[in-house]
Amino acid sequence: MLTGDSDLPLLCQIFLRAVRETASRDYTPGQIAAWAQVDETRWRQKLADSIGLVAVVNSQPVGFITAIGTHIDLLFVSPDRARQGIGGALIEALCVQYPAQILTVDASITAKPCFTAHGFKVVAEQRVAGARGVVY
Repeated sequence: MLTGDSDLPLLCQIFLRAVRETASRDYTPGQIAAWAQVDETRWRQKLADSIGLVAVVNSQPVGFITAIGTHIDLLFVSPDRARQGIGGALIEALCVQYPAQILTVDASITAKPCFTAHGFKVVAEQRVAGARGVVY
């Protein structure tokens, strides 16, 4: 489980590396630059409002997932651990927290295969207007 503010630097590091390294094959450099930003005040509030789990391998945090209510808000895995089942394990562990409830997510192009492999259905394509007006 997440412990709050003390987790913020680590989660931000995983997030930034995942966006810059893993998601860069699915998004343009401008989209990555717009996405790879952290507003610490906003993230602190998100974490305070969330249920979260951290994946740890060999005593090292390698990924995390958060949900606000029944909406999965964040799922990121360190690039050196991508495609090793960690994202799926985090999804499954979070689902245990919500028995018999429908969870939703606004998944990135990069994360969509992981979510669909775990039973999520695509109902609409999302376009996000990020920083500097960049859409991704």
